[in-house]
Order: sequence, then C-alpha cells, then structure tokens
Amino acid sequence: MLGMRLLANSQTLDTSKLKLNLLRAPSSPAANLLGFAVSDIEKPSDVSDFMFTLQSATGTNSLFPTNYAVDLAPFWIFRSGSLTTDKFASRKFNDVFKQSFVVSTAIRNADTSNADYDSRNLYQSMGIKFSIIRGSLSKKTIALLESIHELQSEIASGINQAIAEKLESDSNYQSLKRSRQVKLAEKMDPDHAEVVAISQKMEKRLEKIKATIVKTYTEELASLQKQAAAFKIERFGFFMDFAGGMSLEYIDRTFNKSSVYNAGVWLNFGANYQNGFSLMGITRFFQNPDKVFTESNGTYNSANISTLDAGARIVYDHPGSGFSLSTEAIYRSVLTNNTIDPSWRWVLNADYDIGNNQRLTLLFGRAFNGTTTSDGNVIAALNFLKGIGNNR
Repeated sequence: MLGMRLLANSQTLDTSKLKLNLLRAPSSPAANLLGFAVSDIEKPSDVSDFMFTLQSATGTNSLFPTNYAVDLAPFWIFRSGSLTTDKFASRKFNDVFKQSFVVSTAIRNADTSNADYDSRNLYQSMGIKFSIIRGSLSKKTIALLESIHELQSEIASGINQAIAEKLESDSNYQSLKRSRQVKLAEKMDPDHAEVVAISQKMEKRLEKIKATIVKTYTEELASLQKQAAAFKIERFGFFMDFAGGMSLEYIDRTFNKSSVYNAGVWLNFGANYQNGFSLMGITRFFQNPDKVFTESNGTYNSANISTLDAGARIVYDHPGSGFSLSTEAIYRSVLTNNTIDPSWRWVLNADYDIGNNQRLTLLFGRAFNGTTTSDGNVIAALNFLKGIGNNR
C-alpha cells in the first residue's frame, strides 16, 4: 500500500549501511577443489556478499580468463538491517558461523599444461566454507569502526532533520498532505485511485526535497565513504576454518555425461600477529574416484585414490599498505597403496589491493605431480578477485 509506506518512510533517509573495503584474500573452496586457488592455505578474511574470481594462466596461450569462481555469503545477502559492532566483533560460534559461511562454485577450462585435467573435458566444483574460531578485532579497528558509525549517524541525523523541517515548511507538500487527510477522513480506502494519486505526488515531492538536501552534504558523504573505503578490518589471534566440497568432470564438455572428479574436506588454522606476519597450516583429505595413473612398468591403470595433505604457509602483510607476500609448501601423502607416489606443492604469492574491493594476485611455484607423469607442473598465473556487496 503506497500511502501507508509513504507515511512510514516520509522523513527518513537510510544511511545505516556503509560500504567497507572487506576483501583481504581469496576465499573460494570451489577454486581450491579444482586446483586454481591462489593459495591452498587461505588466510581468513571478512567476506563480501558476492565474490568472483577470474584467473588467466600462462599455459593457456590466451590473455582471456580461463578459470572462474563465484562465492556467495548468504547471511550478508539476506540479512535485514545493519550489524552492531558487538556482533561483528563476536567470537561466539553462532555469530562466527553465520557471518563467515560461504557457498562456492567454480569452472575450470582444462588445457594440456596440467596432466591432472583432460583438455577435452570441462570441470565444475561446488563447496562451502565457514570459520569455527576467528581472531579478535584489534582495538584500533574497533575505535575506527565506532568513529565511522558515529560520523555516519551525525550526517544521517542532520539530513533527516533538514528533510523534516523542509517538509513542514513546503506549501506544496503540506497541501497534498491535507488533501490526503481529507480523503481518508471521508472513509475513502487508502488504495482508492484518488488517494493513491495524491500519495504518488507526495512521494515525488519528497524525493525532490531529499535530493536537494543530500546535495548539500556531498562533501561530508564523500569524506565518510573515503574513510570507509580506506578502512582495514584487522583480526588478530588464533583462527580455524572448515571447508569442503565436490567437483564434477563433464566428458567432452557434455553436461549429461558427467562423473565425480574429486571430493574433499580440510581445516585451515593458524594465527595472525600485529607485526604483519601470519603463520598458518592445513590438513586436507581428498577422495579421487577412478583416477588414472601410471604403473611402474609404464601401463595405465585406474583406482579410487585417497590422499592426505599437510602443509604450512607464512604471510607478511605490510602494515598500512595493500601489499602482501607469502609462501606455502604442502606435502601430499597417498593413503591408497600401489597407486601414485607422494608429491608436494610450493607457491610464492604476491598480492596487491587495487582498491574498491578488488585484489590482484601474482603466483609462481610448483604444483603437485600430474597423475600420468613423474614431473611436477609449474604454476604461473594472474588472478583477479572482485567483491560486491560490502555494506555493513
């Protein structure tokens, strides 16, 4: 009912949500399942509502992205209202789980550079991720967050007060308001065409007044948004994340001809320190059904192969800048006898925040051994991550 909605909202401007720069590190379990995550051992971060990853790998002979990942955070998408600082800082499992839960999907267009993937086929994965334990917000973060919210409230209060005063003194709006009140006093239904027509005129007049007043606060609003965009959320202390999922292989890129490529679960854990360093580890289990491998005599065979990964990563985030550097190493042991040999992965990762919830990552290293060759693969890729929906 337009008339009732107008009366409820006629003198308020919604400035309760502010866009924050939340994106700190890729958080895509689906990309991890398909082997194109920039890091297998992910640093925890506060998620955006919607995140997508584009990756261009040097082995594809193409400048266009070849691998894609999309991640959704249901709590942030479907929540109503803003979140209090106490809830955002909370370390209770219920709050941590809801705020960190991510649903993920990814597509990998295989090429001949990696023996683990058949270039004739297409791969899709689905995964989830959430935090079990997360670090505490730093005192600096809490102080800055409260300062931003206080300034935000002052601006909103000033705008809304100015709108209310202008409405009281605006003859056109008051004339329409009186006409509407007369119609309603005559027992006319609020949804009657005449009442709705008056309500629509009132709403148009209100929007015009709002737009005029908001323009007078352009500098204040721009300054507030600039502070929010530059604001970095810092959490320090111990953390633990759970992730898992499954991927499918589409034979000859045909969707009605598919099979399970792999499935896995893993734990990321570690600690973030105020000097910019983070130390992290991973424990991960993968099940690979009908995996093709090479026998010692050179013949091909297939089996259900189970692997267990264990590794560590060290990250340095330069304080006060958007640059970070990290290196990780993971050892893969094979739980299924007489199949493939154990292998390892090493990656050097340089990451830069280019602003507005966008990050650019360059990685280089050695991948796990391919299943049909004893030689490791070199990883060299450029990764772009974008986060959308960061109003808090």
